[in-house]
Amino acid sequence: MGRKSIAEIRREEFAAAAFEVLSLHGMQGTTLQRVAEHTGASKASVLHYFSNKQALIETAMRRANTTLRKEAVAFLSLASSPWERFYAIIEANFSPTTFRPEVAHGWIAMCAEVPHNPQFQRLQNAIYHRLHSNLYSALKETGADAAKAHVSAHTVSLLIDGLWMRCGLQIGGLNRDEAKTQVETVIDQSFPNDIDRLLAKKKMGTIAQAFVASKI
Repeated sequence: MGRKSIAEIRREEFAAAAFEVLSLHGMQGTTLQRVAEHTGASKASVLHYFSNKQALIETAMRRANTTLRKEAVAFLSLASSPWERFYAIIEANFSPTTFRPEVAHGWIAMCAEVPHNPQFQRLQNAIYHRLHSNLYSALKETGADAAKAHVSAHTVSLLIDGLWMRCGLQIGGLNRDEAKTQVETVIDQSFPNDIDRLLAKKKMGTIAQAFVASKI
């Protein structure tokens, strides 16, 4: 793998700073000048890499989503059954590196702009589609019929969104174990006493604990 260019490094630095500023000040409070100050650079430097605020924010959101997606890929690489793939997706969506109030704040700020911003709409729709598709595929391969897999995937994806919003809006955020318990309550009603599911949950939970420990 080749080394990153200076331009790529600077773009990533500004995108990371933009997400932090977005989390702290919301969409209206996020300005190119504030992002520049956050990195100790000039506004002209930011404009050298991003033509406007929207381009910078979009890159920041894509970068944040890429982090979650990479963790999902890492968990999925260790899954060897449909139920393990399902729980890999759940663990990734509530990873300690992403399921944090400050990250949720940035996501909420972006979501508030979705009805007014076609580009943000496309980005959010792509995220929703990928999540539903991954959940549906895993559930369908467990042997569930298509209708049940679709309804369950849709319900879980909606619950994940709600838990992320609660993480951002609740004082002190939301504990990841509490969030996973809420998902488990729903899925347990649709797939009760499924031994393969329970074994998969235990395995991916153990893997996630090791992942958490490595981040401490």
